[in-house]
Amino acid sequence: MAPDGEFGISAAFFEKSQRYSLNFQALPWLETSFRYSGLTTFHPEYPVYFDRAFGLKVRLWDEGDILPALAIGTNDLVGTGIYSSEYLVASKSMGDLDFTLGIGWGRLATANTIRNPLSLISKSFDKRSTDFGLGGNFDFGRYFHGRNAGFFGGVSWDTPAEGLTLLAEYSSDKYVEETASGNFRPRSQFNLGASYRVMGGVTLGMGWLYGRSVYGNITLSLDPTADDFPSRLGPAPTPPSVRSESEQTRALRAARARASNIARPSGAELVDILWARPGLQNVALNGEVLVLQMTQPSPSLCDSLARQIAPFAGDVRSIEINGSLHCTLPPVARREDFVLTLAQISVPSQMVTIDATGPVPPSRAQAEATIRRKIREQNILLRALSLGDGEALVYYENRSYQSESDVTDRLLRILMADAPAEIEVFRLFPVVMGMPRAQIEIPRGTAERSFSQQGDYNIFRDQGRYTTAPMDNPVLAQADRNTFPRFNWSIFPQFRQQFFDPSNPLGVQFVAGGEASVEILSGFRIIGQAEMDLFNTFTTTRISDSVLPHVRTDFVRYFSEGRNGIGALLGEYSFRLTPETFVTLRGGYLESMFAGVGGEILWQPTGQRWALGADLYHVKQRDFDRLFGLRNYEQTTGHLTFYYQSPWANLDFSFRIGRYLAGDWGTTAQVTRRFASGVEIGVFATKTNVSSQQFGEGSFDKGIIIRIPLSHIMPINTQQLFAMDLRPIQRDGGQTLTGDAVLYEVMRRSSEGEFVRTSGF
Repeated sequence: MAPDGEFGISAAFFEKSQRYSLNFQALPWLETSFRYSGLTTFHPEYPVYFDRAFGLKVRLWDEGDILPALAIGTNDLVGTGIYSSEYLVASKSMGDLDFTLGIGWGRLATANTIRNPLSLISKSFDKRSTDFGLGGNFDFGRYFHGRNAGFFGGVSWDTPAEGLTLLAEYSSDKYVEETASGNFRPRSQFNLGASYRVMGGVTLGMGWLYGRSVYGNITLSLDPTADDFPSRLGPAPTPPSVRSESEQTRALRAARARASNIARPSGAELVDILWARPGLQNVALNGEVLVLQMTQPSPSLCDSLARQIAPFAGDVRSIEINGSLHCTLPPVARREDFVLTLAQISVPSQMVTIDATGPVPPSRAQAEATIRRKIREQNILLRALSLGDGEALVYYENRSYQSESDVTDRLLRILMADAPAEIEVFRLFPVVMGMPRAQIEIPRGTAERSFSQQGDYNIFRDQGRYTTAPMDNPVLAQADRNTFPRFNWSIFPQFRQQFFDPSNPLGVQFVAGGEASVEILSGFRIIGQAEMDLFNTFTTTRISDSVLPHVRTDFVRYFSEGRNGIGALLGEYSFRLTPETFVTLRGGYLESMFAGVGGEILWQPTGQRWALGADLYHVKQRDFDRLFGLRNYEQTTGHLTFYYQSPWANLDFSFRIGRYLAGDWGTTAQVTRRFASGVEIGVFATKTNVSSQQFGEGSFDKGIIIRIPLSHIMPINTQQLFAMDLRPIQRDGGQTLTGDAVLYEVMRRSSEGEFVRTSGF
């Protein structure tokens, strides 16, 4: 098995055969694969016949001191059956050598065979289904069936040369179908090879196969569990700043006073006491020392003043008179809610000047201006800022960073450095689609201790709180009134692909996309997307044979006849129905193939791993040129969706039930594994009331989900993804509207589960 989470792409070539595969170590004990093979002169109707196959391997137990590791697997779970085979395999390492021995069925039972041992359990195992058919269905009459079983084995040597491995094996696959078609005929069942890890995730391989063919391959692997770029291009986070001990003490006292609803003294009582003394010339504050200048100082005067002002002196601990007399304030019950600050206090015909050593803290207006500037320099959109009585409120949008915890860390560092010292609590509000998503409360003192002792801050480890955002947000509302309308635009590359068409196995399109939006009111936007074709290998030579409405199988026509077109043009209004219920309504040209009106609603209780969503749209098909015209086909589509973020290995599940674009009814199940890096890989399957014959090749809709953030493979901060839903074949059954249910996805980045997942990554 590969390391947990590893994702690999490989290409291999030998005589009249080409194989491309995706491999994903979905769990420590579960390996998944998808293989796309091209066979020359295999099928009379195709110069190169391409076949698709899904594979699984499950480790039953790991290697021990004596026992080998044992795994069971299949090479073609729901394919056409060309590569259909199953196996039970053991492996054991001895120093630099790794030995393998297994028994196989299907293709792996055509050389060095014995009678199928499972036939001792039931005679039904003697017969194996060989109907290639449409593929896509589970065939339990095939798995581990057949009259024979075959032995295979091999050994690999991890040589002293770093990265170089030598391999030898005996194969029990005799290539019966390839021999019959004239594609490939083995001369021997022995194979020799070598692999060399060139660098990082790049491995090259060569070999001599079946006594007649040179073999070569290349594998690119990705580790989604590691951060390959601890530092990225762009602004560095602000260094954390810790207040002095006296500043922290004053802030905490003020916070306790506010919590107790005690009115904060004006300082008049202290001023009256001081200026009632004859001969007082000036007053200064030096840290916790009250410095007095008097014409007739005496020790008794110092002690008398100390006793008199002690109840009102706050954090003052001693008095100094004319630089020579010192006295300590007695330990009496103090008005600790009073904090003597650096200011000027006017009294009749007199002026008390309170000074301090060191720089004078900036005014609140200066602090706010500095914070706004630094947030802007971090490429974070500040929606609203308030430096209130003891707390700072920050409403922000994250448009640049893959991880929301990265954004909150940057904001926290800025506030620690520049918020007034008396502010003790920071409240951060991520805003998504114009809606406050949550409230993240960070006590400043605990953050300072965490940075001092551990070098970072984690809201779940260090007494922070993730809670529901309030419905009433006057600070955000006031700021929004002064900033609408708000414009935004972006230019971005886009990649489309169509795989597995026998007449064009790899159709690709590179697009220059542009998006512009104007937010007229909070949550209400008008969005437009335009696309310009840069390179396109799509062909329309193969006409869809679907008996269902062509809701997706005319994909290539849209991006051939509409190479340059309107990707979307719509109005969108998003709002919160309750603190935990999000709603969005849309109308216009919703995607490249459909226009319509509708919306969705999402209920996501804070502190829970589950969420419920519902969507409903009435749509009409667009013309192939992707401009403003519409076709005759229209449909009402909608679903109920259950989402669950499991505590097991970062697995996320979703289940949808409802009506699809072709009018069929059914359900979609999806499971993905999402890593702290943002890499997400999984599978989905949809089964509707459309029969396998009506659906066509593949029998039902299914595929592989791949999401790779560009920030994981490049040293940049961006939210752009390499995203692909890889279907073995595109059909019309079980198809959904693009963007019909996006609330969960756009809210997920700032969800509590993602904060837990990415904190400390």
